[in-house]
Amino acid sequence: MNDSRIIKVGSIIDIYDIPVFEKHLKVYRENNIKPKMSAILTSDDAGSVSYMKGIARFCKKWNVDFESFTVSNSDELESLIFNLNKSETNGIMVMYPSGFDKKDTFFMNLVDPEKDLEGLNTANLGYLVQFEKFRDASGLRKYVIPPTAKGILYIFKRNYTYFEEHKERFGIYPESQTTNPYQIEGKRITIINDSLAVGRSLALMMLNEAASVQVCHKYTPFEDILKFVSQSDIIVSAVPSSKFVLPTSIVPENAIVIDISFEGNFEYPEIIDKVYKIAPRWDLVKKGDRINDITLYRLISNLFYLVNLKLNEEILEKIYGE
Repeated sequence: MNDSRIIKVGSIIDIYDIPVFEKHLKVYRENNIKPKMSAILTSDDAGSVSYMKGIARFCKKWNVDFESFTVSNSDELESLIFNLNKSETNGIMVMYPSGFDKKDTFFMNLVDPEKDLEGLNTANLGYLVQFEKFRDASGLRKYVIPPTAKGILYIFKRNYTYFEEHKERFGIYPESQTTNPYQIEGKRITIINDSLAVGRSLALMMLNEAASVQVCHKYTPFEDILKFVSQSDIIVSAVPSSKFVLPTSIVPENAIVIDISFEGNFEYPEIIDKVYKIAPRWDLVKKGDRINDITLYRLISNLFYLVNLKLNEEILEKIYGE
């Protein structure tokens, strides 16, 4: 396995996230503010239970109050969301799919947009569609967008910045590249997932960055998916099935691949040795370098955005000022 082709998520976190988080928490401490997150488990799904535990550990690490709840039906979930909307918690998230008798979008829209940690309320999704980033003219209060999709976009944005800074300093791009491989504008992107939290949100984000985007889902013929993938610069797959595997032979050698399926949607290790860069299946990289790690940081950054909605300009300037 060619380790040089693995996207270094941990390096992005170390360089860009940790200093920003530390600055937020320093200002919060100085003003007696402690962020609080509320998460709701709707099933005994092993992945959801594991994710909940991971969020709890992450919140403890960053001195964020965390409370978890478990509900067993739609009435309990509706009542809990109603009560949390009125509580002092800063952010609410629900583990979807709920599997209850009401559509998940019903519950997404029950969450107060100013406590919507996942950015799935129609109000927040609407701002994503319109490509609105800030709630105020000063750019100090940001809109929340879905954290998993946001994490993928973040990888491209941060690596793009690194490549541009390297060229400005040394006159050439890293790794003998003639162009910036993380530039999104004009790229052909195939996303194999159409959930609101991942595929649809990411497609909107990439469209906002002027990419050409193809979204595939369970009704897309497999032969069409293969055709789209074979013509893509960037491939993102999140199919929750061990039976869905894309053959390495159809993936372009210069492609950047993001595999966020728990089961893995590519042939390993062959795919790693072929493509330009890859964020592979979670268990093939060490903890701290996984896509899930960048998602957790985006989740907490969303929480900070919601906390900051209530803060005055003077405090926000201490956070975002030079």
